[in-house]
Amino acid sequence: MKVLVTGASGFVGRYVLECLLAQGQEVLALASHANALPHDKQVEWVQADLLDPMQTTSLMQSVKPQALIHLAWFAKHGLFWQAADNFDWCSATAHLLHAFHTAGGKKIVIAGTCAEYDWTQGVLCEDSTPTHASSVYGKCKDVTRQYVQQYCQENGLDWVWGRVFFPYGPGEPAMKFIPSVLHALAQSQPVACSHGQQLRDYLHVSDVASALVHLLLHTQTKGVFNIGSGQATRLMDMVNICTKAFDSPSPVHFGAVKVSADEPPVILADTSKLQATGWQPAVSLQDGLAAYAEFVKRPAAC
Repeated sequence: MKVLVTGASGFVGRYVLECLLAQGQEVLALASHANALPHDKQVEWVQADLLDPMQTTSLMQSVKPQALIHLAWFAKHGLFWQAADNFDWCSATAHLLHAFHTAGGKKIVIAGTCAEYDWTQGVLCEDSTPTHASSVYGKCKDVTRQYVQQYCQENGLDWVWGRVFFPYGPGEPAMKFIPSVLHALAQSQPVACSHGQQLRDYLHVSDVASALVHLLLHTQTKGVFNIGSGQATRLMDMVNICTKAFDSPSPVHFGAVKVSADEPPVILADTSKLQATGWQPAVSLQDGLAAYAEFVKRPAAC
């Protein structure tokens, strides 16, 4: 099957490409700039700016993919939550879907987010937890999901919307929680944290990728699926796991970073729907964090 991946050079995208290749799929990877096209003999890289509808239409008519994994979105760390760029990506995704269908595409998998949910609910379930996002990012993702669902139902397309929880692993922005802790430890610097009592659902990025590819290739699946571990872990415990990967870890100061009054105490994915399709995570949090720490210890790790 010919599969086009948008956002292919991003954090999750690189792992999705590896997973698709391992499954023997014909992979097309999209980059927005020609000078960003990697030299990879296993993957056919193509170039288009998805914010330009004409380029999107031309791309789809040229490559005619049978399947699409859409990961591209505005995701600049620290800015994406309330950025106006989110509205542009609502429109771009709608046009991408139409161009894919017009070119003969059959199934689409799109990365959504746990931020679509009402985070006051704690344990979040696809079929019962209300979507009541507090951020522009979450609202735009949810509006896009509603459009995708309606469009695919009316046009006979198979579709999956994967609500990704908290992916981690090599390649993520260095300022995010886990890499910031690991880099501080690797440089023997003190680690400043919040109280660390928050419970979160973290999933290794390779498992996020495998879930997305599984949902694409599993012919009976469609609709909304949570993509998480299904297990909640205290941030304090995650930091303590990280420190054990270092021989002489620097001190960790819990409570040094203030927590906002509306900080959700629990954000946990109900993954029973995903696991009912036969998917299971392969990387435990202990193993994933240990391997991540070894990656950070290498020279020039990023």
